[in-house]
Amino acid sequence: MRRSHKRRKDCNEEESGQSELSEKHEANNSKIFMSLRKLRLYRQQCSRTYVLYLVTMAIVLLYAITSTFHREQKPLDQKDKYFVHIDHPIILWWTTYGGKSDENITCGEVQCRVSVDRSLKSHNDTQAIIFYGTSLELADLPLPRNPRHIWALKHEESPKNNDFMFSHEDIVSLFNYTSTFKRQSDYPLPTQYLPNLDYLLDSIFVVDVKTKSRLRKSENLAPVLYVQSDCGASSDRDEFVKLLQEFIPVDSYGKCLHNKDLPDHLRFDIAKSMSGMHHDDFHKLAAKYKFTLAMENAVCDDYITEKLWRPLRLGSLPIVFGSPKVKDFLPSNKSAILVSDFSSVKELAEFLKELDANDEKYKDFFDWKSAHRISNQFLVSHMEARDWGHFSAVQKNPKKFHSHMAGFDCFICRKIHDIQKAHARNKSPVSHSATIDHYGCPAPKRFNASGHFGVYDK
Repeated sequence: MRRSHKRRKDCNEEESGQSELSEKHEANNSKIFMSLRKLRLYRQQCSRTYVLYLVTMAIVLLYAITSTFHREQKPLDQKDKYFVHIDHPIILWWTTYGGKSDENITCGEVQCRVSVDRSLKSHNDTQAIIFYGTSLELADLPLPRNPRHIWALKHEESPKNNDFMFSHEDIVSLFNYTSTFKRQSDYPLPTQYLPNLDYLLDSIFVVDVKTKSRLRKSENLAPVLYVQSDCGASSDRDEFVKLLQEFIPVDSYGKCLHNKDLPDHLRFDIAKSMSGMHHDDFHKLAAKYKFTLAMENAVCDDYITEKLWRPLRLGSLPIVFGSPKVKDFLPSNKSAILVSDFSSVKELAEFLKELDANDEKYKDFFDWKSAHRISNQFLVSHMEARDWGHFSAVQKNPKKFHSHMAGFDCFICRKIHDIQKAHARNKSPVSHSATIDHYGCPAPKRFNASGHFGVYDK
């Protein structure tokens, strides 16, 4: 009787456990379907190719969220009684960029081994996996997820490079740490395309305003320069330039709205690379223009590229459209023209004509450069605090790291050792997870007929 009663009790407990597990699976499945519903709404007007994308995402999210069962058993922020200290933990780059290779790194008092060898995924020493966002595919995630692994995202590029994937909370929250252009990121890169402050103050290519006016006539140049070959960007920049051309001439050297040819050795379609944009001959040409359209391919806070920094260096007044917070990083409060400051494209064109006709007003925008002084203390402080340099420039005051890629490797290496130290002291490591603020960009919009950016188009 006792054995019979015990069997019934065990069966009841098993049924209860199965019920709890079923409820847990049901809750997780509900989370998956809610996520997919939001993504379907976002994609519903897109091309048929996204059908495969959605199916893939459904499968991957199912495994990703189901794998939380493993994370709940022993997540990073709980004590681990089986902890074993690893002197040289492995950081595995699951998806990477060109040129990345295996190396041993020293980050102050700690060391790590960085590798691109995927066969190390299950190695006991592997403690972190880094994903380079541009080449990440959800169907290629290393699942099931090891609960002891840190997942880190490196994505300094525009959201268009991976179809706005990381602008969804469900995706970006899969990662513990991030390095993106956003200031809220764990290892932020808003000035990733700015080598140093001397780059801005450099005047080697600068052409004075009177010479610009003379060259305009002798070389048949327009007042405004536009060079883009990535057409149809999510920022709708080509449409704005098309509207602007109705009011003021624009020389367009790229594939987009092309109306003028670059010399053969500078052309992207011939050289099949962007090397022409870094050539001195291109810099000399661009410096002849009074104004340069500096329009990003996506509108995201802190997404700022060489499209802004290059004309500032060359002495061509940038007409800026991109990051809504770009003023925070300008060298002075009068060093660029912001499209968002004008109610219409016609109003902007009238202002450009006014500056074009008045040399003194035009030169006011370069007082900071003439005085060889950057007055924006936020920018100065940011550049001083940056612990990485730029591979393309010699640094007067060398930084810890030659690039932000190397800097992020050490950032993750230190996080691994911090977790190990906490376990060694029998303490719980601090839990950390990325949020939408680490990358999230708003859905793309369009310009209306007057040049106002704000038309939402599914």
